[in-house]
Amino acid sequence: MAKKSNQKQLSLPSDANPADDLERLISHLDTLYEQGLDCVHPITNEIVTDSQYDGLRRQLQELRPNSDLFATATASEFLSTNLKVVHNPPMTSIEKASHENLEIQETQLFKWISKTVQSAEMPEVDQASRTIQGKSYKDEPISFPESFFYQTYKLDGVAIAIYYENGKLISAGLRPRDGINGEDVTEQVQYVNGIPAVLPTNITCSIRGELICKLSDFKKVQKALTLAGDKLRANPRNHTAGGIRQFKNPEKTKRMRLSFVAYSIEGLAEPPYQTEIGRCEFCKQVLGVPYIDAELFRFENLQTLEDNISKLDFEVDGVIVGVNNLVQQEQLGRHGDPVTGNPKGKIAWKFREEEATPIINSIEWQTGRTGKLTSVAVFDSVRLAGTNVSRATLHNAGFMERNQITIGSKIAVRKAGKIIPKVIKVIDGQGKPDFPKDCPSCAQPTKLQTGGTEEMLELICTNQECPAQNISSLCYFLATFGVLGLGESRVTQLFESGLVTKPADFYQLDIDSTMKSGLTRRQATLAVAAIQMIPAPDKLANEMLEEAILLAIQSKKEVPLWQLFASFGIESASKSAGKALADHFGTFQKIRNASIEQLELVDDIGSITATAIAEFFAGHEADINALLQFVEPTASVSEGNLSGKTFCFSGGFPEGKKHWEKEVESRGGKCVSSVSKKTSYLVAGPGSGSKSEKATRLEIPILTTQQLSEMF
Repeated sequence: MAKKSNQKQLSLPSDANPADDLERLISHLDTLYEQGLDCVHPITNEIVTDSQYDGLRRQLQELRPNSDLFATATASEFLSTNLKVVHNPPMTSIEKASHENLEIQETQLFKWISKTVQSAEMPEVDQASRTIQGKSYKDEPISFPESFFYQTYKLDGVAIAIYYENGKLISAGLRPRDGINGEDVTEQVQYVNGIPAVLPTNITCSIRGELICKLSDFKKVQKALTLAGDKLRANPRNHTAGGIRQFKNPEKTKRMRLSFVAYSIEGLAEPPYQTEIGRCEFCKQVLGVPYIDAELFRFENLQTLEDNISKLDFEVDGVIVGVNNLVQQEQLGRHGDPVTGNPKGKIAWKFREEEATPIINSIEWQTGRTGKLTSVAVFDSVRLAGTNVSRATLHNAGFMERNQITIGSKIAVRKAGKIIPKVIKVIDGQGKPDFPKDCPSCAQPTKLQTGGTEEMLELICTNQECPAQNISSLCYFLATFGVLGLGESRVTQLFESGLVTKPADFYQLDIDSTMKSGLTRRQATLAVAAIQMIPAPDKLANEMLEEAILLAIQSKKEVPLWQLFASFGIESASKSAGKALADHFGTFQKIRNASIEQLELVDDIGSITATAIAEFFAGHEADINALLQFVEPTASVSEGNLSGKTFCFSGGFPEGKKHWEKEVESRGGKCVSSVSKKTSYLVAGPGSGSKSEKATRLEIPILTTQQLSEMF
């Protein structure tokens, strides 16, 4: 479940600018999405659906068309690699026509069509003019040449760009959030169907498209996983996203049964086509690369395309409608940033999300690491987005109370992003929720309390020694601290045997004591090696591994100050707060001794977060002192020739932005995500766009990476 955000920081005064409000809200939702968390509205605490999110972006487009938010393409972010492929031109998203109300969605499409027809420079062609029969925008019929628009299915996969030089594949990168710095998957794509290593013609270009797992192949994948006793994949897109990110062992991608379908070709010096439909035919007929079929747009065919989804061997979530003539499409420009903004010549008609209406048979409760109880509705299995669903989150007590959800309620369930089942509303059978009076983990009393706002009601366990809270907190500590290979089942085993109850206990374990939890010697050895953060322990023989463990136990573990702070799991104070505190105070001792008033002076730390931090340190003094016997927090900002200088990076960098940020921070510099008067330098790569413009306005020096290197 998503963590509660600092409501003090997100709330706005009553006279706030509506555009500021929208920017803050959309940025908050984007952050949750990128972190794989529930996209929960910070005030109402309710899930924001895809169509509602798209509506927020449309409102912002009208109020503030040049917002910096339009300079990035929203995309999910998974396990990353330091190697980057710089996309030029950037890979951007497309404006959407999406709404639960079909009439409103149609108005969005017709408004776009009307604006596009009025803005485009019409060629002198002798073609029949078409009118969308019975449909209009502002009561005026919309007419356009027969071949003016095209339409094609919008694939629900993982976007990628593949680069060819003189007909040979040289690199491939996924679409990132900023549209520029893509994860390098050049090695992995050689195992993807439909991606040729050499083109049949000697051309230099990039081919863009979607990585997918065909439904027929996905069935084979699931069958193989079932026979092997492994966990099944949630859906084809989720499987594809993980399958292409086999950075440690690219050959594993071969077993994932992935395919590629193109939707664009970029960078051809003299393209032998002038339209989208012509580009489609060239890619299929001349290059032999699979390409999503394109045809002339007819509004009446949208429903037919949606009805035919069941006949397809791949997942789609809508239809792309765009200007067919590529010159006209380019002349229309982009929303917001002229380089990274969404193209004005295309729009995505989103299909309505599939919905089921089961009746709740039972409600299960689970206690998390902060003591909050979350609930799950259990119902007879229904089919949603290609999978059987019998459970869906009910979010929190406040959601249940407001919607009067109880056993026997008939609910509407959707799959958010076709991944996580969500309860949208109650259709029938509302009743007062029956909240458990005792914690399901420790059987101690629970209580209802308000969260960050009066509208957020939470059910919490009152027992600070609750096993569920402790196990979850211990797992969170290990994961944030950087310990790999020690999962929840092992931690539970160590906790239940009494060996580990607080983080410091992990570092008092040796192989013999760990075996007392019921593990074999090899299992205990690997567990202790994971805690001591010994690299690749499974590849070492027992004797060598045990020697490495003895050496590791004898020395303190050095960890960046911000990372140690984040591992405590203080609510609303994660990695970003840890970095801000480390930059401001410099030492761990100063952070833990700081008053609430002093903490509030730190950028991005509001009063709620400051209070939570102070209360945590006051209540966990003994545990922290015990941990510091084994752990040495190191300052995250080094002293060096860049001390006192602030850098912002924008655009694409072959080495990746993180590479340069580490270089700057290791020399005492500070890195920020946005340009302001306090910024010392902007380091710009290809596609820097609006940040370069802002830096120029503020007279902030703009550097290349070469010029930055000369400062080291």
